Amino acid sequence: LKTPAKHTALSVNIKTIFVESRSSAGKRTMKAQLAAQGIFISLYLAAKLMKKMGLCSKQPQKWRDHSKDGGKRFDNVLDRQFTPDKETTVLCGDTTYIKINGLWCYLAVVINLNNRQVVGWKLSNRHDAQLVVDALNHAMLNLSRTETMLFHSDQGSIYGSDLFTACVNKHGLTQSMSRRGNCWDNAPMERWFRSFKWEWMTRGGYRTFESAVTGVKDYVMYYNYTRPHRYNNGLPPVFTKTTYSGLLN
Repeated sequence: LKTPAKHTALSVNIKTIFVESRSSAGKRTMKAQLAAQGIFISLYLAAKLMKKMGLCSKQPQKWRDHSKDGGKRFDNVLDRQFTPDKETTVLCGDTTYIKINGLWCYLAVVINLNNRQVVGWKLSNRHDAQLVVDALNHAMLNLSRTETMLFHSDQGSIYGSDLFTACVNKHGLTQSMSRRGNCWDNAPMERWFRSFKWEWMTRGGYRTFESAVTGVKDYVMYYNYTRPHRYNNGLPPVFTKTTYSGLLN
């Protein structure tokens, strides 16, 4: 194809990717997803065609620290070692607030640092220990055991509760916690929540609990199976590990 026709065809592909990403895909995501289709372009051309069509990706705001008190404390075993070796499985967990029909509900998520895949999550109208226990149990359903298994979180009281620490021990995990007030000790989780809220979540929250569950489920699918990740050299998380078959059960 000559250049004008080629650019027209590219623009169609770019618009499709942009719409499927709910306006979150930027030039780097465009370049990576087109490459996965066998279409190779420069970042400059991706940005140029996006600008021509008026496509502007959503950008997250800066993280804001919210201290959490109470519960047991554990040493920061992870110590920002966010690139585990193959003999070690590192899970990171955290919670965030989601507004549903004008009321606050709570989302707990667990990420496998080995490939940045979301392996467990739970949405509830209660911010209690059962919320994070359910998310961790979900994550452990289909994870293969490795020589060392670690669970890292902030110092939130629910992660230091008797119920949750018993769950960690039941699964044979070593528990690790961030230093107080230091968000970067759990940076991968902070990034995931920012991405979800600014790339995907309906502004102002969801109207019903069911629509919120669907929204989270859809983003987990998009994030794990479609969205390129720099940690994986531009590949979505599931393409660097065996597909997590139980994710949506």
